Amino acid sequence: MKYLKILSFVLVLFFMIGCEESNPSYTTEEIIESIEIGYQESDNQNHVTKSLNFPLESSLDSNIKISWISDQPSVIDYFGTVNRPDDDTVVDVTFTVDNYGSKFSQVLSFTVIGKNQVIETTYTINYYLQNLENDEYTLSDSKVILSEVGDNIVINPVNQTGYTLNTNVSILAGKVIENGDLTLDIYYDRNVYQVELLDGSTVIDTLSVKHGDVIALDNPEKDDFDFVEWRKEGSTAPFDFDQVITSHLVLNAIFKAKDDPYVYTGYYQGADGLYGLDLISFLNNLISDYKYYSYDAARYILDETDADPNNSNNVILVYSGESISNEWDCAGGTCVWNREHVWPQSLLGYDTTMSSDIHNLKPSDPSYNSSRGNKYFGNETTPQTYEPRDEVKGDIARILFYMDIMYDELSLINANEGTTYEMGKLEVLLEWHGLDPVDDFERNRNEVIYSYQNNRNPFIDHPEFVDKIYDDNTSQTSLEIPHGILEHMILEQNRV
Repeated sequence: MKYLKILSFVLVLFFMIGCEESNPSYTTEEIIESIEIGYQESDNQNHVTKSLNFPLESSLDSNIKISWISDQPSVIDYFGTVNRPDDDTVVDVTFTVDNYGSKFSQVLSFTVIGKNQVIETTYTINYYLQNLENDEYTLSDSKVILSEVGDNIVINPVNQTGYTLNTNVSILAGKVIENGDLTLDIYYDRNVYQVELLDGSTVIDTLSVKHGDVIALDNPEKDDFDFVEWRKEGSTAPFDFDQVITSHLVLNAIFKAKDDPYVYTGYYQGADGLYGLDLISFLNNLISDYKYYSYDAARYILDETDADPNNSNNVILVYSGESISNEWDCAGGTCVWNREHVWPQSLLGYDTTMSSDIHNLKPSDPSYNSSRGNKYFGNETTPQTYEPRDEVKGDIARILFYMDIMYDELSLINANEGTTYEMGKLEVLLEWHGLDPVDDFERNRNEVIYSYQNNRNPFIDHPEFVDKIYDDNTSQTSLEIPHGILEHMILEQNRV
């Protein structure tokens, strides 16, 4: 009897406990609302590209179990693993909840995006340029780019002229999301340039100027000189102060000696205030722009350049001064007149370009031409030197000055003989330049040659250039000199 009572008590207790466990604590609606499916980034129920996370128990109560069954397990299996098909596919997945023995089910539909399908959206790139007035940035451009959801974007911004990319504040990478909220911001800092101000080789000042800015300069002062203008290095024109700065810059202060009365216009515009090496560079750049004629063609030009003013059918021979027919007559192998190279052809290295320069060619009696040979010029005729007639000594000197400035290889030296590319004697030529000034015959010759070669002999147009270049006391500045000219200027200064 006692045993039966105990057994009955245990059965009643078990029944009571079982009844308590079978009573759910949460409603169906609460359980359904608590179910959270885990999606990968940018995915949702209508856009599935990666595996899902199906919960196997309720977040409300771990004793509430959840199971999943897919109608297409090859696309979405029971564990949420996704295998994307070629085309978009709708998969129905049924979840079943066991709520303490009380079960219910519901179907969820997922759209799996096919591998051949993409979702297009956009992202934005904003370009910011640093202000000229301060260090802040202003939006200068904005571009909306079509892309695909999930694309990883890394941009390599193109260079902006005058600016440098600021990588510290720029956003250059991101992932495209469906709502198009990806924005990449590119910031550019303005370049800062150095503007160097020179007086010859002396640095007056150095300015730091932002890209796109302009500068204003005061006129510098210099004893015994008047300031002319600022010029960009290598230029013969005044610097335009309305011009914005877009690179490093060197400006030369051009000064003119107070006792220099010359003002240059036209062909020689820009020569004001230039002396020595600066003037050499200026003239070399000016006269080097010319039209080439062959040596053979030159003979048909000389009959015009050196025509007798009193008889246009004749030419004046340089050394004899004779006026003879301008017909080119070389019958029997001997020419009535020939072409004399004032700077001898052999001392030009037989360079065809230099040998054909009409400025250096003169009609000559063949016997005089042979007598002169390739001698240097001097105040007497010797085995080393040749003295022409007084009426053309200045003409010859100015031709040689032209050749010296025109061709980098050539040098006028203070000696009675030298090597190839050298000619003299410089101090004699300077003397002749003063004793035999430019005359109308020489001026006309310069005009005729200009009509053909399109360049001029500066020492005929402006005899003062001789003093400005060859006078040791002339002020010199530091413009870059073409190869050869600077060397021979230094050489001559050492030889004198």
